[in-house]
Amino acid sequence: MAQVNQRAWKIPGQRAKRKAWGFTAQISGRQVRRYKAEWTQDDAERELASELLQGKPEEPKEAPITLAAAAERYLGLKARKRTIAEDRRTLEHLKAVFGETTLLTQITADRISTYKAQRLATMRRIGETERSLTAAAVNRPLAVLRHLLRLAHDEWGCSSEYPRSAPRRSLRAGSDGSRGSRRPIC
Repeated sequence: MAQVNQRAWKIPGQRAKRKAWGFTAQISGRQVRRYKAEWTQDDAERELASELLQGKPEEPKEAPITLAAAAERYLGLKARKRTIAEDRRTLEHLKAVFGETTLLTQITADRISTYKAQRLATMRRIGETERSLTAAAVNRPLAVLRHLLRLAHDEWGCSSEYPRSAPRRSLRAGSDGSRGSRRPIC
């Protein structure tokens, strides 16, 4: 989202406010801010347009890989991790849900939120009691998937972007003890 606006500030010890026109934009995955006191609104809009025309989207360094290949690469990197067995089990579960041959670029924020909703609605039976999955049973696989997608994007260069859904939230128990309270983590 690109935005042209006017910024006002005050120099300490002086009463007069200074104003500058400029813009804020996301260009090639980076936030660019430029403000100059001598610019008018039209100058800022022209500069923004020229900056947007110059900015070219980054090409992925490698071809997109499948979820199974990314999981193997992830497990190879995290071989010394203490909870590697848990990560291996979680990745097997994610491969079963999303499909082993699914490309990482096909795992979208919509698919992830659908998976999360299904997991929240899942009931498990222990003995005679039936309960919904705990918050940890929903959040931990999502954390592993999020880390895998970030590694593929940032370090491996396998995907041009990774899906970002709404801000991360915890599914901690509410004050009355009920599950599913959606309070943001502070």
